Amino acid sequence: MAQFLYEDSLFHFVLVTVIMGGWAAWMTGKACAASWSRYPTLFIYLALLTAGVRFLHQAPFGGNMFSPYYFVVDLVIVQLIGFLSYRLRLVNQMVSKYGWMFEKAGSLNWNARSAAK
Repeated sequence: MAQFLYEDSLFHFVLVTVIMGGWAAWMTGKACAASWSRYPTLFIYLALLTAGVRFLHQAPFGGNMFSPYYFVVDLVIVQLIGFLSYRLRLVNQMVSKYGWMFEKAGSLNWNARSAAK
């Protein structure tokens, strides 16, 4: 793994960004989808969550909280996990609540049901 993903140790990166931040991003995405929030709202929530992830890198492990480069790295990872969770939950929600109108078209999309069967 290249040094461009993490500051001090791969273990800290995986623990804080991927496991802790990823779990929080997953739950944030599910919550936003359950409340029918839009993508910009989810983006703002996940950006704030990324600031918390950067704080967790800094407080116990001595990382640089205000590093723009590592903020963007963490932001991309948190956003990917959060938006994936959001989309999966939204698809399942649309298909289960409006099953008479929509059908699943893969894991991340739905289609309108055809009128004639």
